[in-house]
Parts: sequence; structure tokens; C-alpha cells
Amino acid sequence: MDNIDSITNLLNQIGVIRKKNAEILEASGGMFNMFQVCGVNHYENIHSKIIAEFLNPKGSHGLKDKFLECFVHSLGGKFKIKEFDFEKAQVKIEHTVKNGRWDISIVDNQNKAIIIENKVYAGDGWEQLQKYDSLAKDKYGEGKYQIFYLTLYGDKAADYSAGKAGEAGKVIYTRISYSDDLIYWLEKCVSIAVRFPLVRETIIQYINLIKKLTNQDMDTKNKEEIVDMIVGNPVFLENAEYIQGIWNDCKRKMRIKVGKELGSIIKATAKEFKLERDCEKGEDYYDDFGNEGYTIALLHKNNWDYFLSIEFFWDNRPDNFVLNIGLTTDITSLKTSDETISKLQKIFLNLGFREDLNNEWIAVKTWIEPSWKKAQQEMANYVDETVEKILDATSNL
Repeated sequence: MDNIDSITNLLNQIGVIRKKNAEILEASGGMFNMFQVCGVNHYENIHSKIIAEFLNPKGSHGLKDKFLECFVHSLGGKFKIKEFDFEKAQVKIEHTVKNGRWDISIVDNQNKAIIIENKVYAGDGWEQLQKYDSLAKDKYGEGKYQIFYLTLYGDKAADYSAGKAGEAGKVIYTRISYSDDLIYWLEKCVSIAVRFPLVRETIIQYINLIKKLTNQDMDTKNKEEIVDMIVGNPVFLENAEYIQGIWNDCKRKMRIKVGKELGSIIKATAKEFKLERDCEKGEDYYDDFGNEGYTIALLHKNNWDYFLSIEFFWDNRPDNFVLNIGLTTDITSLKTSDETISKLQKIFLNLGFREDLNNEWIAVKTWIEPSWKKAQQEMANYVDETVEKILDATSNL
């Protein structure tokens, strides 16, 4: 009992420090972030637009090629293109090419190109980077382009996208991260924009959003205070080590708990919108919402030749709840016509959904929440609102 009391005391002390920090942030406006208010968090195409606008020499920021030049210089030895002309560069987003779209492409007047493949949470398409590399080689020539693979933490591309090391066709690409490379660059941009207050404050807000997405948003002094408190007390230090040892078990139970809650939400959503559940198997739904892996529910209407699919899983950082909601064709025996797929793609891309290059998904929206508390609070609304948006968009098909 004494051990439980001492652990409770440790958690209470941490709670006091966090509450104090939250009060300071609230009093100073530090919790306000317009990007977060607008729901930018996890949508790759919106992040691509923001990043591209900063990189664009003709961007509305009015600082011409200064941000682009700073971006290249901040990459240091990672940047391999020689004598790139920043001033004359043109920036495109969602640049349509054969077999897909380049998220961001920057081409100078010498036909040299920077290609950025932006992956916040979405996976790679089959042979995606190999196709992009082959196209870039034909379009710009050997040594005149560079592919940057941008992820939250600098992860490598899947072997099925870039090829395996040592095999023919393996793509040479450069890994960059939001957590380090983008924050480092943007912090330099703050200094560049010091006399442009609206631009400067916008960059600061975007940095804060990235820090939240990459789990770096805890105030440094607040973290130091907690660390000093634990290290300075032998009992707290021992209890902190014990909590760390059982934390994975806590996460496992929370996954099961939230997964079961999602099962109830999907049942209610299907009933509300008069949808059939998992008609591929002739059952109501996949009754495994309590497992710790991949979970999927399929919803359907009689006149559809596709399914509305709700996936629930954890990404490669298993602190995050991930929900994909959208339309899919690949996992069903129904045959979706090319005409229907084409219509749906146009509708949903205009709504801000993304299209999967494998065409398993016709369109999908992703929701990520690393907070257990917020996942429980917000998941039901997200499912309900997204399903309603999909049904409205497809009502006239």
C-alpha cells in the first residue's frame, strides 16, 4: 500500500506542475493555434500547400526566394543539386505526373528539380518512388533532380515503394523530417521574417503545430521541472522507473477500451444513416473491436458498387489512434465501374479527401489522436461528421 501511495503522490506532483504550466499557457495565449483550430493537423495536402507557399519565391509572404534558399542551406550536405537557381524557381503542389502526383515540385530555369514526397501518416503506393524516380530521370536528367522523402520523424520509404537496398531499381532518395529538418528550417525563417510580423507569427504557429504532431510541444522548463523533481527524490525515481515498466500494459488496455467504444460508435452510425454492416460476409460488422491490431468495418447501401470503410489501427508509433474513413473497392467482391471511380475521385479530392495510389481506396480521410482522453471525446463526432459528408457527396450518384 505504501508503494501505491508513493506512486499516487508522484503522479499528483506531476499533475500540479502540468496544471501550473497549462494556466500559464492559457493566460499568455500560448494554447491558441489557428492551424489546429482549422483542423490542419493530419492532412498531407494542406501541409504541402503551407510548406510550398513558404518555399515559393513568388509566394504571398513577400520575402521572395529567401525561405527557399534558407531551406536548401539548412539541409547542408543532404542537398546534392549544384548551382540551383533559387530566384527563378517555380513551385507546384500536387503536380500531376504519370502514375501519380508529386506533392511538391520546385524547378529552376535550368530544368533542375527538387521533388518532395510528403508523408504525414499515409503509406506508400506500390513502387511509388521508383515510378517517380524513373519519370524525373527522363524529365530532368541524371544529377539534375533530387527526391526528398518527408515524414514526421525521418522514416525510410517502404521497400515496395523505393526498392530494396542492393537491388536493381533501388531509388536514391533523401529522408527529411518534420521533427528536425522542418523545425530547424522554419526557426531560421522566423529570423528572416523578423520585420514581417504577420509572416513571422504564422511561421511560429506552424512550428508549434509541428511540435505538437511530433510530441515536442511540452514546455521545456515544465519538463525540466518534472525531471528535476523525480531525480531529486529517490522514491520518485524508483516509482517513475516502475511506471515506465507498466506503461505498455496501460496502452494495451486503452487500445482495447477505445477499440470497443469504436464498435459501439459504428453500430450507432450505421443505424442513424440506415446503412448495412459488413454485407460482404453477411454479418453485421467485424466483431473484433477489442483486438490490438487492425480493425475494419464495412458499411453499405443497396445501390452502391463500393463500400464505406472505417479502419481503426495504431501507426508505427503506437501512442497514436488512427482512423481512416472513406470509400474502398479492393476488399469487396463488388465491381466498381471505372466511371463511378472517376466521379468519386473528383468529388472527394475537391472535399479535401485523399486518393490512394493503389486504388484500394477511392477516397479517404485520416484522423489521428495521440491523447487517450481526446480520442474518447472526439472519435464519435469525427466518425459521424465524416460519414455524413460522404453520404451527402454521393447522394446524387
